Amino acid sequence: MKKTLFLIVALLVANLTANAQDDAKGKAIVDKLMAAAKTWTSFEADFSSRLQSTKDKLDVKQEGNMKVKGKKFRLQLDKNTVINDGTTMYTYSKESNEVTLNDPSEMDQELDPTKIFTQYEKGFKVQFVEEKTDAAGTVVQVVKLFPTEAGKKPYHTVVLTVDKAKTEPKSVQVLYKDGNVVTYTLKKFTANAVLADALFTFDKAKYPGVEVNDMR
Repeated sequence: MKKTLFLIVALLVANLTANAQDDAKGKAIVDKLMAAAKTWTSFEADFSSRLQSTKDKLDVKQEGNMKVKGKKFRLQLDKNTVINDGTTMYTYSKESNEVTLNDPSEMDQELDPTKIFTQYEKGFKVQFVEEKTDAAGTVVQVVKLFPTEAGKKPYHTVVLTVDKAKTEPKSVQVLYKDGNVVTYTLKKFTANAVLADALFTFDKAKYPGVEVNDMR
């Protein structure tokens, strides 16, 4: 009986130690990614996004491109273009030929391309999930992040997948409390890309007859 009890305790201690190591490993991966991200003065990425909702029976996929330079960004989606010039955010709809102006501070942080990676530096518990080789033959590391102030976030878990060799993001998956799951998969990523300032301005003259809705 004593021997059995000893074995159970030993297994529990071993399991706790393994979990602690996994957490430390996960934090090291995130810290390394954050350190790399801070050196990027700009970046460009081709990506796909997917919104899944069991409740609303949705499975919406989009292809896009994001260009980020400091606090400015240009987000090109299938039918919409979002431009943040640092003071105003312009959301242009190709279908309706309308552009809506908003204050950039009103944008949800988890959707802001300028903070898509660095926002996970603080305020999260980290758990290492696995290291594997993906379909493209790239060795990736997967970690889960759980917000420490869960009550203030609309989501409960973030899953980050990182290219181990390049220390670059491969995908970000956000699991929301309402059951929605949003996944961003980066198909191509270029750190410190050369991006002209003109990319981050909305030139009304290029959109004849555009209707302007100023919501600021």
